[in-house]
Amino acid sequence: MSSSHALRPRPLGLVVMAALATAGLSAPAHATTNTTGTPELPVGFSTAKIDRSVDPRQDFYRFAAGKWLDQAEIPASDADLGGFSMLGHRLDARLLALIQQAAAGGEAAKGTARQQVGDYFRAAMDDARRDALGLEPLKADLAALAEAKATPADLGRLAGLLVDGYSSSPLVNAIAMPDAKDSSTYRLVLLPGSQLLEQDEYALPEHQGLRDRYRAYIGAMFRAVGDTPEAAAAHADRILAIESRNAAAIMSLMDMRDPAKTYNVMTFDEAQAFVPALDLRVFLSTVGIEAPERVQVLDVNALKDLQGLLTDVPADDIKLLLRWFIVASRASELGQPYRGLESEFSRERRGLATAPEAERIVTQQIAMQLYHPLSQLYVEAHFPESTRREITEMVGHIKEEFASRLRANAWLDDDTRTAALEKLAKIDIQVGYPATWVDFTPLDIRPDDHFGNVQRATRFAYLREMSRVGQSVLSDRFAVAGKTTPIAVNSAYNFTTNTIDITAAILEAPFFTVGGDPAANYCSIGGVIGHEITHGFDSLGRQYDAKGNLRNWWTAQADAQFKQRTDVLVDQYSHYEILPGLMHNGAMTVTENTADLGGITLAHAALQRHLARHPEAKAAVEGLSADQRCFVAWTQTWAYKGRPERLRYLVSVDVHAIASVRAVAPLLHLDAFHAAFGTRPGDAMWRAPEKRVVIW
Repeated sequence: MSSSHALRPRPLGLVVMAALATAGLSAPAHATTNTTGTPELPVGFSTAKIDRSVDPRQDFYRFAAGKWLDQAEIPASDADLGGFSMLGHRLDARLLALIQQAAAGGEAAKGTARQQVGDYFRAAMDDARRDALGLEPLKADLAALAEAKATPADLGRLAGLLVDGYSSSPLVNAIAMPDAKDSSTYRLVLLPGSQLLEQDEYALPEHQGLRDRYRAYIGAMFRAVGDTPEAAAAHADRILAIESRNAAAIMSLMDMRDPAKTYNVMTFDEAQAFVPALDLRVFLSTVGIEAPERVQVLDVNALKDLQGLLTDVPADDIKLLLRWFIVASRASELGQPYRGLESEFSRERRGLATAPEAERIVTQQIAMQLYHPLSQLYVEAHFPESTRREITEMVGHIKEEFASRLRANAWLDDDTRTAALEKLAKIDIQVGYPATWVDFTPLDIRPDDHFGNVQRATRFAYLREMSRVGQSVLSDRFAVAGKTTPIAVNSAYNFTTNTIDITAAILEAPFFTVGGDPAANYCSIGGVIGHEITHGFDSLGRQYDAKGNLRNWWTAQADAQFKQRTDVLVDQYSHYEILPGLMHNGAMTVTENTADLGGITLAHAALQRHLARHPEAKAAVEGLSADQRCFVAWTQTWAYKGRPERLRYLVSVDVHAIASVRAVAPLLHLDAFHAAFGTRPGDAMWRAPEKRVVIW
């Protein structure tokens, strides 16, 4: 869940993992602040957050979290504020303390977690050295670009150079992924070129202001590297035009999530035939990869359009695009003025009053690049085994509840039910951290070479991934930077391995409180667990079988019944207005909305099992029954505030509903919610029984 505050290229990849929240949604923020002089409210479940002047039957969101909504203020350096961000801030503070201890702890053996974390921090915080170096770290790559011709071999070499040192290129990219139809083996996947803005940001009228700021930023950066004002302005216009063209040729986000449209397996020569202007073998060999016999082309039309780009656009413009990509991709790692220009554009883009603190940015960067070394330090210091045992036990209860519901499901036929139960039984759910850590000891981290550290860490991660092409799939757990590492505030289901990782970092308030009210814990972290299990059976996850292979195991009857129910969710969520005139996209968010409905349904049902074993937990607390506390806890977990820029961005690119929508929308389908608060026809929170959806 880490979020980079730097402007980074965004490679488009396969959808093989469903996370609780999108990368960036949990960007660390300061704890709740207020200017009223009232006491700070706790991060986790609390009856003090309830606004009892509000009728829960009319506005449950305000009832459950109104006091928090009144007090909470988005910090000046943040784009939003909610449970993820408040927990993220506390996590960042802990990580920074561990990092600073490692940096101040004297000599540590080369390759150890403390040496790597400490030396990375020392180098990153040495602004004087970064300023003195100026553009020096980029000169070799810029010189190679300047000398290159527009031959297929040179273009392949340049694309490989960017992938090798900068993690992606604007021409073509490659990753290794488990084969969707044979998840036991890794396949090489060719991806479209990366973009520095989101696809919609290049095209939609509401993003014109951002495009104007982006154009000005490009011009300012080219002036900083020595171009004349006139040339810099012309460069900015040309780059924006080329990037807009490229973005228009790429699959939509909806299509990118459709395996039927992305699983295009062919011979390497067939893929090469789409783009003869760029030598794909040279591209791969530049990053140390031998071309395999067969590859998957994620977006065939984008690869074809790349051929058009390379033949229609002057070679000097292609080189200009690559020059911009090199500078923009690493501007945040350089000295002034480059770092300052990037920081200011990023601040404006996100609508922030002030830029994030340097320590916070570096902390997140270390969490992304040295994810397991830093995770080891965190787990050792902050994650008790008792929490791991308690959550593992809760996982078992929720999984049992899902199995019971599958057996009793009225709309499933026997064949689909049998296959669903087999898949559920084989879901491997792990908690906290992996049994085996990724070995980072070969990675050379130096205390006086920040740019080199970033490049070497990038190359280390990429080569580790690509070396697996054609090999048997390894069960790497808690190893997707920013999503499943122990220090990511997240939980995620992997379609191709049929596994779930529940990270150590998320097992804190507001999601879980040690010794807390079972009703709150079940309907917060239990809702997370149920959410991830449901991903195995949502509109996307249900296309994969128990072994993680892309295979239709549904009968036509069950398929129609499922779609009938999810269509109701698409319609419901499409009616939520996020900002004036900005409607939610129910189709784009349907998988996550299905998982939210499954999550709270399973969590509440599992809570009933717990209460049957522990009847003392049924007692009312401050006038709230266990069921009422369950639903209030769910809503408080998702209480949220976001700046307009952030909300527009999320509606455009996020497959999750806005958190404030997630806080209430799924509850309206639960009979138990309506019974708990006595809703009736005419109430704003009322949803007629025939309009309520029961899926799992």
